[in-house]
Amino acid sequence: MKEILALLKAVSEEIRIRILLLLIDKKACVCELMDVFDLTQSKLSHHLITLRDAGLLQDEKRGKWNHYRLNVKTLSCADRELVDCLSRWLRNDSIIIKDRDKLEKVQKRKRICPK
Repeated sequence: MKEILALLKAVSEEIRIRILLLLIDKKACVCELMDVFDLTQSKLSHHLITLRDAGLLQDEKRGKWNHYRLNVKTLSCADRELVDCLSRWLRNDSIIIKDRDKLEKVQKRKRICPK
């Protein structure tokens, strides 16, 4: 029960679902995600840490940049099932599509973060 409640709490805000769905297929650094979501570093980091602490994301430090991606290696069955459902339900959502497009543009334009 505690694991399920922590998982549901982690995805209880729209921005966290958007971040999670954006990082299913891509890796992104905090500076890129700040541009996509137009959030300050502190607000974005709060959401990223919540998702990471719930086991949904993993982070990797490269120099001064933190890169995030879906934590596919250690997702529990419940985590995996929720991510799959969210992905199916929101695959064609206009907000999710815009987020993906914006990240692609930001990553092409920036090229300052080590990959």
